[in-house]
Amino acid sequence: MFGTYLKRITIIGGLLLIVSACTVMPKHLDNAGPETDHTFHRTVRLDNQTVSTFRALQQQHLATVNEVEMSTPRFSRGDWVKMKIQTMPDYDGLYQINAAGEIEIPFSEPLPASGLDRRTLIQSLQSSLLRQGWFHDDQTMLDISLVRASSIQVSVFGAVFSQGQVTINGQPATKPEDAFQHETGAFTAGRNLTSALRAAGGIRPDADLRMVILKRHGKHYLLNIRDLVEGARYQTMPTLIQGDEIYIASRGEEDTRLIRPTPITPPGMRVLMSNLTAPALSNAQSAIGNDATRLVYGASLLDAAISANCVGGTHNANASRSILLVTRHHGSTEQIVIRRSINQLLANASDYTVNPYLMPDDGVACYDSRFTNLRDVARGIGELFGPILLGGIL
Repeated sequence: MFGTYLKRITIIGGLLLIVSACTVMPKHLDNAGPETDHTFHRTVRLDNQTVSTFRALQQQHLATVNEVEMSTPRFSRGDWVKMKIQTMPDYDGLYQINAAGEIEIPFSEPLPASGLDRRTLIQSLQSSLLRQGWFHDDQTMLDISLVRASSIQVSVFGAVFSQGQVTINGQPATKPEDAFQHETGAFTAGRNLTSALRAAGGIRPDADLRMVILKRHGKHYLLNIRDLVEGARYQTMPTLIQGDEIYIASRGEEDTRLIRPTPITPPGMRVLMSNLTAPALSNAQSAIGNDATRLVYGASLLDAAISANCVGGTHNANASRSILLVTRHHGSTEQIVIRRSINQLLANASDYTVNPYLMPDDGVACYDSRFTNLRDVARGIGELFGPILLGGIL
């Protein structure tokens, strides 16, 4: 009698487990809707403050940009310069531009230096020393050379992946006089606009590259950086100084032509991945390490599925696997969950409304097929009730 009841309980329990296992995905995601079945478009959702900021900037008097002048290297706070005065060798040596953007020469008033190019700074120093009576005009022999360009902080706002203050041209913490006492000249490519945009995570696909505004010392400059996407006009991009502010306007819609590696887009991106269901019992067994989760910018959901080992294996058992994409609209922090089957991605690999591009910090999770789910349920039933049945028989 006891054995009969035990068998009935086992059968009923097994049936309940099988029924519960039929829903591999959460129920609300298993119901195909407009965002989880055939199409998906990232939209741009800008808050009112951002829109107001850019409208106010566009109403400013925007200065015409002289590309040659803007690309000329300029001194900034923290730079080390070497000064030489022919008739006053005691003043020769290294000087650092202070936090106020000035050079402090002994027995002289502070001299403005930040934001000036080499030629302008030399002329400014000569004029200042002449006014102070250091020497006559025909005796002026002064030279300034950049020894080390410091790291600077600039602010980047708008259609980039990481808004806020960024540091560019980082330098090791060594004393410049140790290595550069007798050398002059420094390369300042790390302080240009391209470096700042990359430090801010790169431009988003909705960026309006013809509406880039540079704010410096209260003056606004309008820039067109469209050619940077093709790697052109790199040498004419503005050289930045401490305190510059950069504003990247949004087109209001996504331009898929910008979703690829360029000098101003992300060089790569980190994608969060999970493959914690059978046949792999852990990410380590699935070979999901740092290399697998770092994808090239422009990778699609299918690329991530392959990287996460969601594609392949026994066809009958794994062909109907599903994958979730957790992403966001541009300019929004609200998460969106999208489901695709592996077969759906394979059949529509070139349709990016079905197989969307990934963005930095997106999340990807794999779910196994119903066949694998039922197989594991059957295995679980055996592990759970096998000892009970064996005990009843014995």
